[in-house]
Amino acid sequence: MYKMYIAILDSVPNYMVPTLVAHAVLSAHLKFSSQENNDDYQDWLKNSFRKVVVSVNQKEFEKISLLNCHLAFESTILNGNVCCAVVYPMTIENTPNVLKFAKMYQPIEKI
Repeated sequence: MYKMYIAILDSVPNYMVPTLVAHAVLSAHLKFSSQENNDDYQDWLKNSFRKVVVSVNQKEFEKISLLNCHLAFESTILNGNVCCAVVYPMTIENTPNVLKFAKMYQPIEKI
């Protein structure tokens, strides 16, 4: 079974995360589905479609960005800085620790 990880820098404002993730996943889909030898991606798309959104610090993000992934940014609020990584779907056995032990994304509630 494959999972797609979506890593968001923990410095991204809460209100930007839904839009950032939506745009990042769509552009990652266009990239991954057009690659040759994308059998893993097609299997994930047809049989799994599992996604995990995690919140990571800068050091973790830099490790994740070395994986097979699509890096995304938001041009207006975040000045075009890369802040979201959509990782090519992978099996649990092949998932690196930086993703396995990352914190699940949770919006910060306003009081």
